[in-house]
Amino acid sequence: SLELWFKNNTGVTAAKWTDSSGNDNHATQSTEGNQATVSGGGLDFEEGNSEHYDLTSKITISANQGFCIAFVFTPEATGGNCFFSDGSSEMIQLHNASQIRIKTNDPGQITTDAIFESGTFNAGTKFLVLINRSAGASNRFTFFKNGTQLTPDTDTSSNEAEGENPNGLELSIFGSRDGSANFLDGIVDEIAFWSKGLNAQEIADVNSYLQGIHGL
Repeated sequence: SLELWFKNNTGVTAAKWTDSSGNDNHATQSTEGNQATVSGGGLDFEEGNSEHYDLTSKITISANQGFCIAFVFTPEATGGNCFFSDGSSEMIQLHNASQIRIKTNDPGQITTDAIFESGTFNAGTKFLVLINRSAGASNRFTFFKNGTQLTPDTDTSSNEAEGENPNGLELSIFGSRDGSANFLDGIVDEIAFWSKGLNAQEIADVNSYLQGIHGL
């Protein structure tokens, strides 16, 4: 179920980050002006530029299907950081310093906003984030930072609780929303995506591995 894995210091150039999952789902960009800069074994996306990448193969998550994404990221600014998208209606985004946004569009658009304590994702600080959605119509989102589970603020969050967003989505772009907005601004050291929800032991293993590799 590991759909892609952009592994730190492995097959990374400004034009291509090779997929280490075995699925050959690489991130590619042939236009030099839209390429990020290799930094620390990952890619440094700069504010004000149009840096983004196309995936070799589109990732499709059906309604009621689980998924998981884990990324190690140092934001240089805290607004608009979109990791994956497919058009303006489907995306996974670190919306600001306290908010994660997920948009689905199959069979209808639902926006999940999970809002946490102010400053949870501050600029200039490297952290590991893992977002997991369990399968089924009664899906549940869980969120982790540096191996510790985060609890969204129920008063300000929307559609992040059990059964509130089981819809599907497609992802074909890495680093922006639809290749035209919400560009990443910061350093992505590593990122992986699974086409199923991980169980508790798998989540613990992924967190432990990435924390160890990146000193978190």
